[in-house]
Amino acid sequence: MKKRLLALVLVLACILTALPAASGSDTVPCLTVDSKLVIIGDSNTVYLKKNNPDIQPARIFARVNATIAECVENWSRYPADGYSQCINALILSLTAEDFDTVVINIGTNNAGTPTETFKEKYRILLDLLYEKKPDAVIYVCKILPINPAKYPGPYYNVFTIANINRINSAVVDLQQEYAAKGYDTRVMDLNTPFKTASGVLIPTYDSGGGIHLSTSGYHKLNEVIQTALAQGNPNANHAWEQTALQAPTCLEAGEAQYSCSVCGAVKTEAAPALGHAWSCVEILTPSTEGTHGTARYSCSRCGETKTDKLCADAVFTDMPDETHWAHIPIDWAYFNGITSGKTATTFGPKDTCTRAQVVTFLWSAAGKPEPQTATNPFTDVEADAYYFKPVLWAVEQGITSGKTATTFAPKATCTRAEVVTFLWNAAGRPEPWLEDGPNEPDCPFTDVKEDSFCYHPMLWAYYSGVTGGTTATTFGPRANCTRAQVVTFLYKSAALNALEE
Repeated sequence: MKKRLLALVLVLACILTALPAASGSDTVPCLTVDSKLVIIGDSNTVYLKKNNPDIQPARIFARVNATIAECVENWSRYPADGYSQCINALILSLTAEDFDTVVINIGTNNAGTPTETFKEKYRILLDLLYEKKPDAVIYVCKILPINPAKYPGPYYNVFTIANINRINSAVVDLQQEYAAKGYDTRVMDLNTPFKTASGVLIPTYDSGGGIHLSTSGYHKLNEVIQTALAQGNPNANHAWEQTALQAPTCLEAGEAQYSCSVCGAVKTEAAPALGHAWSCVEILTPSTEGTHGTARYSCSRCGETKTDKLCADAVFTDMPDETHWAHIPIDWAYFNGITSGKTATTFGPKDTCTRAQVVTFLWSAAGKPEPQTATNPFTDVEADAYYFKPVLWAVEQGITSGKTATTFAPKATCTRAEVVTFLWNAAGRPEPWLEDGPNEPDCPFTDVKEDSFCYHPMLWAYYSGVTGGTTATTFGPRANCTRAQVVTFLYKSAALNALEE
């Protein structure tokens, strides 16, 4: 009996000796993208690398616009799609020993491509890679979401959520097709972690243009890719915790230090200088026609002061040029307290305006009057919202009655039709004005019908000089209004009211 017990103890000892130690030094190492990985992508892959310099794959085939960035190689074999044709030479130069795994993150630029054409191109790429290495693990990626409302480019009708979803469905079809052939083809979902419930790119991860990511977005993209490569094991990725911070100032950059709680790795990241956050504290001399006045400005961060021209470009870094149609209206809106900008240092002239923002502009221009009643008819307007009083006031004044009897839709983007209707209502619903007679003038636009709610507001706005059309024959009633456009409409409307008084 003693011999059997001793033998059992020895067996257990051997088993325990073979198991990995549980000490901190023997924890699962964090995943490092190694020399056996190839990443193929587009501009988001370029910026992935630029924002995560610790990524060291075997090759990255990607491009942004017409520029081949350092450590990034152009890709494509199709002369018709506008890319260079480097992919043939680059991928054909690979050998089976060069790679084990491939991550393919292409598709955003193909949002307008017919599904079967997209699949045909993708198959050529997959066939080329599997011909090189039949046992390679290839991830086909669901592409990142976008925010069409933020995209200012010429292809707004191509970059839609519907097209992104269609391309992602095609990616899943391709994975199933190649898996059925016996290849190790897997889907990597780069879409779900980055989208809101409505399917658009999460604002925190948006660089501002609706297509590319912010710095934090590319850090998140790196984490998602590495987690997928580690087959979903979150312990195989760095768990960074900030351990030290040299805070940045207005003029000097800082530095943050991070330590990985899993493997102990340490990294530092620059914290860019904040820049001054100027605000006007005193107007010294007023502006006259053609000449800026002067003002004293103070930085809300460091307290530094300066005397400069009385112009909002002393505050906002994204002000349009002085010859731009929106420059003076933005000056007027800022110095009259109608808006303080999107941030302390930016106005956001190209950003779209929500319905809540537009009625708040109108309320501010009217002197921020107290509404006469606290009765709120809308279920989507909270009492602690910045636009609560403006909305109640706008309803009292007959400026708007909401989207429905019980909803205002404060976060909905405001269209040109809605803005001119708000302004027309605020002006007392005047008749369209012409110098040559009292008759209703002709409508110059083909896209506004006489039975439209914005028909008379549009005629008034056009013939009063508040706004023209988007072209000589179209008003663009459904087009979204930017912040620059809204304050310009409001500026011209205020000037008109002053003239009539």
